[in-house]
Amino acid sequence: MIRWRSLRFCFLLLVLALPLLANGFISNPESRNISLKGTRNTRDLGGLPVKGGTMKSGQVIRSGALCFASQEDAEKLLGMGVHTIIELRLDSEIVKDGADKSYLTDGIPNRLHWPMGASRGPGLAAYEAYTEENGVLFKKFFTVLANEKSYPVLFHCSAGKDRTGILTALLLDLMGTPRDVIYDDYLHSKRITSALRVEKEWLDAVFERVDAKGGIEPFLDSCGVTADQRQKVRVYLTQR
Repeated sequence: MIRWRSLRFCFLLLVLALPLLANGFISNPESRNISLKGTRNTRDLGGLPVKGGTMKSGQVIRSGALCFASQEDAEKLLGMGVHTIIELRLDSEIVKDGADKSYLTDGIPNRLHWPMGASRGPGLAAYEAYTEENGVLFKKFFTVLANEKSYPVLFHCSAGKDRTGILTALLLDLMGTPRDVIYDDYLHSKRITSALRVEKEWLDAVFERVDAKGGIEPFLDSCGVTADQRQKVRVYLTQR
Protein backbone atom coordinates (compact mmCIF):
# COMPACT_ATOMS: atom_id res chain seq x y z
CA MET A 1 0.00 0.00 0.00
CA ILE A 2 2.82 2.40 0.88
CA ARG A 3 4.57 1.59 -2.39
CA TRP A 4 1.36 2.25 -4.37
CA ARG A 5 0.89 5.59 -2.63
CA SER A 6 4.48 6.51 -3.43
CA LEU A 7 3.98 5.66 -7.10
CA ARG A 8 0.77 7.71 -7.23
CA PHE A 9 2.56 10.64 -5.60
CA CYS A 10 5.45 10.44 -8.10
CA PHE A 11 3.01 10.23 -11.01
CA LEU A 12 1.15 13.31 -9.76
CA LEU A 13 4.41 15.26 -9.46
CA LEU A 14 5.37 14.26 -13.00
CA VAL A 15 2.00 15.39 -14.40
CA LEU A 16 2.29 18.73 -12.66
CA ALA A 17 5.89 19.23 -13.77
CA LEU A 18 5.47 18.27 -17.44
CA PRO A 19 4.28 21.70 -18.66
CA LEU A 20 7.15 23.42 -16.86
CA LEU A 21 9.66 20.90 -18.17
CA ALA A 22 8.32 21.22 -21.68
CA ASN A 23 8.55 24.99 -21.63
CA GLY A 24 12.02 24.81 -20.18
CA PHE A 25 13.37 22.35 -22.72
CA ILE A 26 11.55 23.81 -25.71
CA SER A 27 12.21 27.48 -25.05
CA ASN A 28 15.71 26.88 -23.62
CA PRO A 29 16.68 30.55 -24.06
CA GLU A 30 20.42 30.03 -23.73
CA SER A 31 20.43 27.62 -26.67
CA ARG A 32 18.70 30.24 -28.81
CA ASN A 33 21.31 32.92 -28.14
CA ILE A 34 23.33 34.00 -31.16
CA SER A 35 26.74 34.94 -29.83
CA LEU A 36 28.15 38.02 -31.55
CA LYS A 37 31.22 40.10 -30.67
CA GLY A 38 29.88 43.61 -31.25
CA THR A 39 26.11 43.29 -31.19
CA ARG A 40 24.29 42.19 -28.06
CA ASN A 41 20.99 40.54 -27.20
CA THR A 42 20.66 38.60 -30.45
CA ARG A 43 18.63 35.42 -30.42
CA ASP A 44 16.63 33.09 -32.62
CA LEU A 45 12.93 32.59 -31.84
CA GLY A 46 13.18 29.07 -33.26
CA GLY A 47 12.20 26.22 -30.94
CA LEU A 48 9.68 28.17 -28.90
CA PRO A 49 6.36 26.35 -28.47
CA VAL A 50 3.55 27.53 -30.75
CA LYS A 51 0.08 26.17 -31.47
CA GLY A 52 0.50 22.87 -33.28
CA GLY A 53 4.28 22.64 -32.95
CA THR A 54 7.30 24.86 -32.48
CA MET A 55 8.62 28.02 -34.10
CA LYS A 56 10.83 27.24 -37.09
CA SER A 57 14.49 27.82 -36.36
CA GLY A 58 16.58 30.36 -38.24
CA GLN A 59 13.60 32.29 -39.61
CA VAL A 60 12.97 35.12 -37.12
CA ILE A 61 15.82 36.74 -35.20
CA ARG A 62 15.57 39.54 -32.65
CA SER A 63 18.59 41.68 -31.86
CA GLY A 64 20.17 44.80 -30.51
CA ALA A 65 21.51 47.47 -32.87
CA LEU A 66 23.72 46.34 -35.72
CA CYS A 67 25.77 49.56 -35.73
CA PHE A 68 28.13 47.74 -33.35
CA ALA A 69 28.42 44.58 -35.45
CA SER A 70 31.94 43.37 -36.17
CA GLN A 71 33.06 41.94 -39.50
CA GLU A 72 32.86 38.50 -37.93
CA ASP A 73 29.32 39.24 -36.73
CA ALA A 74 28.33 40.27 -40.24
CA GLU A 75 29.76 37.10 -41.73
CA LYS A 76 27.85 35.03 -39.18
CA LEU A 77 24.51 36.72 -39.87
CA LEU A 78 25.01 36.66 -43.63
CA GLY A 79 25.93 33.00 -43.31
CA MET A 80 22.54 32.43 -41.69
CA GLY A 81 20.96 33.73 -44.88
CA VAL A 82 19.28 36.79 -43.38
CA HIS A 83 17.15 38.26 -46.16
CA THR A 84 15.32 41.10 -44.39
CA ILE A 85 16.54 43.55 -41.72
CA ILE A 86 14.02 45.78 -39.98
CA GLU A 87 15.59 48.78 -38.22
CA LEU A 88 13.35 50.26 -35.49
CA ARG A 89 15.65 52.98 -34.16
CA LEU A 90 14.75 56.63 -34.46
CA ASP A 91 16.81 58.91 -36.70
CA SER A 92 18.23 60.59 -33.58
CA GLU A 93 19.49 57.24 -32.28
CA ILE A 94 21.13 56.48 -35.60
CA VAL A 95 22.87 59.88 -35.57
CA LYS A 96 24.07 59.21 -32.02
CA ASP A 97 25.33 55.62 -32.39
CA GLY A 98 25.75 55.22 -36.13
CA ALA A 99 23.94 53.35 -38.87
CA ASP A 100 23.91 49.57 -39.17
CA LYS A 101 27.29 48.50 -40.54
CA SER A 102 27.38 48.65 -44.32
CA TYR A 103 29.53 45.52 -44.54
CA LEU A 104 26.49 43.72 -43.16
CA THR A 105 23.56 45.58 -44.69
CA ASP A 106 25.08 45.73 -48.20
CA GLY A 107 24.62 41.97 -48.35
CA ILE A 108 20.96 42.08 -47.26
CA PRO A 109 18.41 42.21 -50.13
CA ASN A 110 15.57 43.77 -48.11
CA ARG A 111 16.48 46.61 -45.73
CA LEU A 112 13.66 48.46 -43.97
CA HIS A 113 13.81 51.44 -41.62
CA TRP A 114 10.65 51.90 -39.57
CA PRO A 115 11.28 54.31 -36.68
CA MET A 116 9.19 53.10 -33.73
CA GLY A 117 8.52 56.00 -31.41
CA ALA A 118 6.45 56.73 -28.31
CA SER A 119 5.06 60.04 -27.14
CA ARG A 120 5.41 59.07 -23.48
CA GLY A 121 8.02 57.35 -21.42
CA PRO A 122 10.21 55.87 -20.18
CA GLY A 123 9.30 52.45 -18.77
CA LEU A 124 5.65 51.58 -18.34
CA ALA A 125 4.38 54.78 -19.95
CA ALA A 126 6.54 54.12 -23.01
CA TYR A 127 5.16 50.61 -23.44
CA GLU A 128 1.62 51.93 -23.23
CA ALA A 129 2.40 54.53 -25.88
CA TYR A 130 4.31 52.12 -28.12
CA THR A 131 1.31 49.79 -28.18
CA GLU A 132 -1.26 52.54 -28.71
CA GLU A 133 0.63 54.57 -31.32
CA ASN A 134 2.24 52.08 -33.68
CA GLY A 135 -0.66 50.29 -35.33
CA VAL A 136 0.62 51.19 -38.81
CA LEU A 137 4.05 49.78 -37.99
CA PHE A 138 2.48 46.59 -36.60
CA LYS A 139 0.59 46.19 -39.88
CA LYS A 140 3.81 46.60 -41.89
CA PHE A 141 5.67 44.14 -39.64
CA PHE A 142 3.10 41.39 -40.08
CA THR A 143 2.76 42.16 -43.78
CA VAL A 144 6.48 41.39 -44.15
CA LEU A 145 6.11 38.19 -42.12
CA ALA A 146 3.18 37.15 -44.32
CA ASN A 147 5.49 37.17 -47.34
CA GLU A 148 7.40 33.90 -47.63
CA LYS A 149 10.15 35.64 -49.60
CA SER A 150 11.01 37.85 -46.60
CA TYR A 151 12.70 35.12 -44.59
CA PRO A 152 14.91 34.89 -42.68
CA VAL A 153 13.94 38.16 -40.95
CA LEU A 154 16.02 40.04 -38.38
CA PHE A 155 14.52 42.99 -36.53
CA HIS A 156 16.17 45.23 -33.99
CA CYS A 157 15.97 48.47 -32.05
CA SER A 158 18.80 49.80 -29.89
CA ALA A 159 19.24 47.40 -26.98
CA GLY A 160 16.92 44.81 -28.51
CA LYS A 161 14.63 44.65 -25.50
CA ASP A 162 11.75 47.17 -25.62
CA ARG A 163 10.51 47.82 -29.15
CA THR A 164 11.96 44.52 -30.31
CA GLY A 165 10.42 42.88 -27.25
CA ILE A 166 6.96 44.25 -28.02
CA LEU A 167 7.01 43.04 -31.63
CA THR A 168 8.26 39.64 -30.45
CA ALA A 169 5.47 39.40 -27.88
CA LEU A 170 2.80 40.22 -30.47
CA LEU A 171 4.23 37.68 -32.92
CA LEU A 172 4.47 34.91 -30.34
CA ASP A 173 0.98 35.65 -29.06
CA LEU A 174 -0.35 35.26 -32.60
CA MET A 175 1.55 31.99 -32.94
CA GLY A 176 -0.14 30.62 -29.82
CA THR A 177 2.94 30.59 -27.61
CA PRO A 178 1.95 30.36 -23.93
CA ARG A 179 2.28 33.74 -22.31
CA ASP A 180 4.54 32.47 -19.57
CA VAL A 181 7.00 31.48 -22.31
CA ILE A 182 6.58 34.90 -23.98
CA TYR A 183 7.40 36.59 -20.68
CA ASP A 184 10.40 34.31 -20.21
CA ASP A 185 11.79 35.26 -23.62
CA TYR A 186 11.15 38.94 -22.88
CA LEU A 187 12.90 38.81 -19.49
CA HIS A 188 15.80 36.84 -20.99
CA SER A 189 17.30 40.17 -22.11
CA LYS A 190 18.15 40.79 -18.46
CA ARG A 191 19.81 37.40 -18.16
CA ILE A 192 21.94 38.08 -21.22
CA THR A 193 23.00 41.54 -20.00
CA SER A 194 22.30 42.28 -16.34
CA ALA A 195 22.54 46.03 -16.95
CA LEU A 196 19.50 45.93 -19.23
CA ARG A 197 16.22 46.72 -17.51
CA VAL A 198 13.05 44.90 -18.45
CA GLU A 199 10.07 44.57 -16.13
CA LYS A 200 7.14 42.17 -16.28
CA GLU A 201 4.67 44.98 -15.66
CA TRP A 202 5.90 46.75 -18.80
CA LEU A 203 4.89 43.79 -20.95
CA ASP A 204 1.68 43.51 -18.91
CA ALA A 205 0.73 46.92 -20.35
CA VAL A 206 1.04 45.54 -23.89
CA PHE A 207 -1.14 42.51 -23.20
CA GLU A 208 -3.71 44.63 -21.35
CA ARG A 209 -4.23 46.59 -24.56
CA VAL A 210 -4.27 43.44 -26.66
CA ASP A 211 -6.84 41.80 -24.38
CA ALA A 212 -8.96 44.96 -24.26
CA LYS A 213 -9.50 44.43 -28.00
CA GLY A 214 -10.56 40.83 -27.37
CA GLY A 215 -7.21 39.14 -27.90
CA ILE A 216 -4.42 39.11 -30.44
CA GLU A 217 -6.60 38.35 -33.48
CA PRO A 218 -8.95 41.36 -33.09
CA PHE A 219 -6.05 43.52 -31.93
CA LEU A 220 -4.09 42.87 -35.13
CA ASP A 221 -7.29 43.17 -37.14
CA SER A 222 -7.74 46.67 -35.70
CA CYS A 223 -4.22 47.47 -36.95
CA GLY A 224 -5.12 46.36 -40.47
CA VAL A 225 -3.49 42.91 -40.40
CA THR A 226 -5.86 40.65 -42.31
CA ALA A 227 -6.96 37.16 -41.32
CA ASP A 228 -5.21 35.81 -44.44
CA GLN A 229 -1.94 37.48 -43.45
CA ARG A 230 -2.19 36.17 -39.90
CA GLN A 231 -2.76 32.64 -41.19
CA LYS A 232 0.19 32.88 -43.59
CA VAL A 233 2.47 33.92 -40.72
CA ARG A 234 1.39 30.87 -38.74
CA VAL A 235 1.87 28.55 -41.70
CA TYR A 236 5.32 29.90 -42.59
CA LEU A 237 6.65 29.80 -39.03
CA THR A 238 5.16 26.62 -37.54
CA GLN A 239 7.32 23.53 -37.45
CA ARG A 240 4.97 20.56 -36.90
